[in-house]
Parts: sequence; C-alpha cells; structure tokens
Amino acid sequence: MVRPLTAADTVDARDLLRRRPLHNLFLDYVVAAGVLGRVPGFFGWPAQGRLAAILMIGPLGGTALEVADPRAFASLAAAAARSPLRPRHIVGSEDVTEPFWREYASHAGGLRWTRREPVLVAGKSDVLAPRPGEPRALLEPARAADVDELTANSAEQHREDLHDDRAGDDVVGFRERHAKDVREGRWWVARARGRIVFQVHVGAANPQAVQLGGVFVPHDARARGHATAGVRAMCARLFESHARVTLYCDEANEGARRVYERVGFQLAYCNRSYLLDEPLAREERRGYG
Repeated sequence: MVRPLTAADTVDARDLLRRRPLHNLFLDYVVAAGVLGRVPGFFGWPAQGRLAAILMIGPLGGTALEVADPRAFASLAAAAARSPLRPRHIVGSEDVTEPFWREYASHAGGLRWTRREPVLVAGKSDVLAPRPGEPRALLEPARAADVDELTANSAEQHREDLHDDRAGDDVVGFRERHAKDVREGRWWVARARGRIVFQVHVGAANPQAVQLGGVFVPHDARARGHATAGVRAMCARLFESHARVTLYCDEANEGARRVYERVGFQLAYCNRSYLLDEPLAREERRGYG
C-alpha cells in the first residue's frame, strides 16, 4: 500500500535510490536535503518492510520516481491520481516512467508531448581536448545584474526545448526562482561584448555526479562554438569537486548532442519524459529549492 513518506523513511529511501545513483541523482539530492515529512508530495510503496518504490510530485508538478518492484506501478499511479499536487512533467529513466505512464494515463489530462532523452555522462578522463581554433569560454558565476537577461534567455529555452511557457504562466515566480539560484551560485555565464552568449545551470548532485541543465546560447550567437566551449569550461570547474558530470537532452536535438559529444560525454541510459496538459502552480507553492 502506498503511504506518504516521513523523516523516518530518509535512510531507507536513500538506500533504495543509491542502488542506481546516476538514475536517481535528482531524487537522492532532494531526499538528502531533508524534505521527507516536511514537504508534501512524497510517497512510498513498501515490500517486506523496506521501501521498494518512491514517487515524488513536486510543487510545480515535476514528477520523478524509482521502482524496484513492478507491482508498485498501479498503486503509485492511483496515489498520484488522488494527490492534490498533480503530475505535470514526468521525467525519469524510461524503465520506470513508461510502465508508470501506462498505469497513470487514464487519470491524466491531455498529453502535450512525450520524448526520449539520452542521459549523457563524462568523467575528467573522458573530456576531449579542444579542437584547433575552438574558442575558450571565460566562464563566471552569474551576478545579480544578470538576472533579467538570464531569465529572458531561460524563458526562451523553455519555450524552444520544452514547448512550455513557464515564464509566461508565472512571470514573478519564474524570475524569483532564477534570482535565488543566482544568489546560490548555480547559474554560470560567458559573455561577449557585454552580453551573455552562453549560460548553464548547475543542479542536483550526489557523491557520484553533478547534473547540468539549462544550457542555452541566444539565437544570434549560435554556430560560433560558445556552447562547446562553455560546457567544456563548466566541466573543468566541476571536476575539481565531482568525479562525473551528467546532463540530458531531447533525442531529436541533434545540435545539442553534437556539442556534448564534442566535449566527450557518453550515453549512460535514456529518460522518457511526458509533459501533461495540467495548469502550472504558482512558485510560492514551492517547498524546497
């Protein structure tokens, strides 16, 4: 039977998630922050006295799960259908999201899209040397003065990559979330002639890896090597404290794949994502970073 998770489940939950640390990097990061019992939207399915499945439905509808026992899928889907927090963007390894979706689809609103997303990983020894003539990125943490430009770029990235106008749905909350991440040093940028030509977000981390996201180059600055140089420079910094860097993108985004392959990223596994036709909750409902 599915039940809400509490602080007492933290050790058991992390034990389950760390059996596949790359697959569950984000979930492990969130659970390690001490959210169980403090933030709604976390459910567990036990078997023989231990957690065999975990489902998270975030305040903005972001949904992730790990399932070690296939008997849990139907129960997790039913729990998600009853939850006040509705799944909006289901993301995760395709071996868990696909069977979950088969159970949850009848409870969901319309499906905007589904797509396969290669998850790519690089260690320090994997990163390739720059090609002759490849530019070097002068990468630095974003500053408070960058928030408006950074947020506008990120809004465009969401519309282009996810076909989802999250900024338009909640202008104030979207900007405030980016400003908070800037204060925490999560956004990094490279500039040319005073403007941002590359930006990247440093996200979840566990002892095995750290995850990048939000990689974006403005349209009129593309095809000049900014993305390749920026990702390479970001990896070099992160390898000072992390053994591996991971990221993912749409399987159909051949341009992004070429960038990551030029840097030296290699395929680890594939996600399957589903974006549902559910309203976007306001940012003030967020319960964790």
